[in-house]
Amino acid sequence: MIVALAALMTNLTVLASTPLERGTTLSVRVTSRITSKNEGSPSAIVENDVKGKEGKVLIKRGTPVQLQIDRKKARGVGKPGYVTVKCLSTSAVDGQNILLEGSVNDEGNDKKGLSVGLGVGLGLTFLPGVGFAFLAIKGEQAVIENNTVIPVVVVMNDYSIE
Repeated sequence: MIVALAALMTNLTVLASTPLERGTTLSVRVTSRITSKNEGSPSAIVENDVKGKEGKVLIKRGTPVQLQIDRKKARGVGKPGYVTVKCLSTSAVDGQNILLEGSVNDEGNDKKGLSVGLGVGLGLTFLPGVGFAFLAIKGEQAVIENNTVIPVVVVMNDYSIE
């Protein structure tokens, strides 16, 4: 009797849950400026409600998204900086951790021609020795501005949201 009641309750909870399928897309808004130069903890949120087939909200708008930042500062000889922002996970309305896949990246402007041209050109002609200091010119930093939307972020697994 108890086993039958437990089996019935398990079936009822499965019927009450709504599936969140792998491949479901959502948009994520970056809420802080991210550059290749600065360290810090940038933040992002889910842009719109994610709903199931019956219209039930599975992930609420404004839910925080965990990010992974890969960055490299601009360097000498005109090499630019770059930054990549990857969406890792967020939370469903029932508290489940939802794995995500999606990213945005940016690369600063390359100044190799300027740096090498001035450094070698002036270092060998008009400003011997001192002209080589122009080789220290850095490329530009990469910037992902505040309110940038990552339009296609994908749910990585199948979930059952209660």
